[in-house]
Amino acid sequence: MEELELVQLLETAGKDPARLIFEDELTKIYNRRFLFQFLESKVPWHRLNGNSLSLLMIDLDHFKAVNDTFGHQVGDLALVWLANHLKDLAPDSGLPIRYAGDEFMLLMKDADKASATEWGHRLIERIRQNRFQAPSIREAIDLTLSVGIATAPTDADNWKDFIQKADMALYSAK
Repeated sequence: MEELELVQLLETAGKDPARLIFEDELTKIYNRRFLFQFLESKVPWHRLNGNSLSLLMIDLDHFKAVNDTFGHQVGDLALVWLANHLKDLAPDSGLPIRYAGDEFMLLMKDADKASATEWGHRLIERIRQNRFQAPSIREAIDLTLSVGIATAPTDADNWKDFIQKADMALYSAK
């Protein structure tokens, strides 16, 4: 299939091809490609001048067990459920992102480490209090999260180190 045919197919299916580049199809939030593009082209790394930028890396704990026990359809519903909580709780300047698999991120503009940490605690508590209920299963599932936080410019002065620091913080949180 040629590129033009693919674009026409997507347009007739009601999908904006440009939107698919930066949106995760399952969760309807930004994707990893968007994050990389945004951090590389829109963040003035050498001119943050006291304006903090925080990145929360969020992992759905023991997600493989959800898929193994209840199936991938229920697992997909759990991912959408988490994305909806991220969208609902995110501050106006926050950008929720599906990074990969069961890993999500929240990019918070003008947020220092303390406010990002507070937001992370609120998210963890909300997920703890709101059990995930899939229509196809009888009982709700208790899901938990791990969160790692990096803040620029204190933790990193470029986008690759910024992501790596958030990843390392997530690893420590687990």
